Order: sequence, then C-alpha cells, then structure tokens
Amino acid sequence: MMKRKRHLFAILGAMLLVVSFSLFASYQKQKNQPVFLDNQNFQRYQDRWGLWVDFRSEKLSWEEKCLQFGSLPEEVALLNQMTDKEIKKPLRPLFIPYGREFANSLQEAGIFREAIETPEDLFLWPVIPNSRSKITSRIGRRWNSLHTGIDIGLPKNSIVLAAADGVVEVADRNGDYGLTIKIYHPEMNHFHTVYGHNNTILVKEGDIVRKGQIIGYSGNTGKSTGPHVHFEVRYHNVYLNPENFLPAFDEKINTSMVSFAD
Repeated sequence: MMKRKRHLFAILGAMLLVVSFSLFASYQKQKNQPVFLDNQNFQRYQDRWGLWVDFRSEKLSWEEKCLQFGSLPEEVALLNQMTDKEIKKPLRPLFIPYGREFANSLQEAGIFREAIETPEDLFLWPVIPNSRSKITSRIGRRWNSLHTGIDIGLPKNSIVLAAADGVVEVADRNGDYGLTIKIYHPEMNHFHTVYGHNNTILVKEGDIVRKGQIIGYSGNTGKSTGPHVHFEVRYHNVYLNPENFLPAFDEKINTSMVSFAD
C-alpha cells in the first residue's frame, strides 16, 4: 500500500512538473506594465476608488461615512447591493467610494495610490510582501497528502490581492479551505487562482477584478494551523506550481506614488 502511494505521488508530481513547465514556456512574454497595488488608504471596487469600511466595528453610521468621503448614500447602497435590513444597520464591510475633494485631501496629506512595474504575463503575489510575510509551505507532498499550493504566513486581516485581472467564480465558505475566493483569468491562459483561509471576503461571484485589487482579508478559517493565505494556480483543475508563474518573493517591493492627476 505504501509503495502504491509513493508511486501515485511520483506520477502526480511528474505530471504537475511537465504541465507547469510546458505552460510556463509558452506563457512567457515578459512585457512590463504599471499596475495599481491597493493599500490601506486607496482601494478599488467596480473600477471605483475608495475604501472598504467594516461597519461591525466602525463608530460612524454608513450614511455619515458617505458624507465624510463625499459619496451619495443611494449610490453606495446600489454599489454594495444593500438589503433593506442592511440599510438600517449593515453588519459587513461596505465599499465607500471617494469623492474628488476627499481624494485630493488625502493626496495633500501625502497619501497616494501606489503602482508597481510587473510583467504582464506573470501573476502578482496575493499579499503585499514585507518583513511580516513569508512562505511557510510549498506545493508538493506534505503529511502523506498533496499540498496543492503555496502557504504565505502573515498577520490576520492583512490585505489579499487579486493576482491578475479576472472574474470571481467562487466567493464563499468551501470546506477545509475556509472562506475561499476563486478567480478565472481568461486572458491569462485560462488559468484559475484560489485564495483560501480568508477572514473576510470583499468580492462576490461575477465581480470583475483587476490585478492588484483588494479582494479580502487574510485569516485562519477552515483547516488551518495559523493565519495565512493558501494560494493556488490551476489549469483545467490541474494544480500547478504557483512559483512558476510568479516573480521572486521579496520582502521589500518598490512602488511609485501616483496621484489622480497622473
């Protein structure tokens, strides 16, 4: 039985390796493009700039927050598809767009959008690399089973980013994965990416997302031994090595500050 298991893992590993490298070879064009990287101050949803505000802990009402940011409450209610019950008291994060005046006030205070140069044919790391994030587990055999992606350890409620432009296919609880997001990337060789163990999901099924856009906050949901992001790259349900489609993981990344006038 053990020999049979080892033989099966060897076959799976070889298939994964061959598929990964064949796709990788046909996939590389290495053209750089500037991409916005959502941060704690400037975030995107439905091509609007603003901020996700969690009204389970926010002291202001959602109408007061709209007034502060320069948004119309009726537009915010429509954007977030708020129910009548939520209009009275929302118990989830809502996306509040910035009005021009509020966005300009942030920039005057030295707070800007961020952009990075990234190869258009590579995925983006789903977290903002820093000294508090590190790869804790890679794809391959682990504990007599196949670990199907990369684990990136980082503090709970860290920003989780979309690795590329795509369409959200899953945004829900999914067994051992916990709160899970799955994105289909039609312009990236029809790959799928998966983001597991989130504490909060900010997108919904059918949403169009952009590379570098915030899609959730990291957590420890599902079968997990600590706060991290489980990240997968799939091709027709074949698990690929994500590191073949990502730049090198670096604790420090250089970003450019970008104003709305640029």
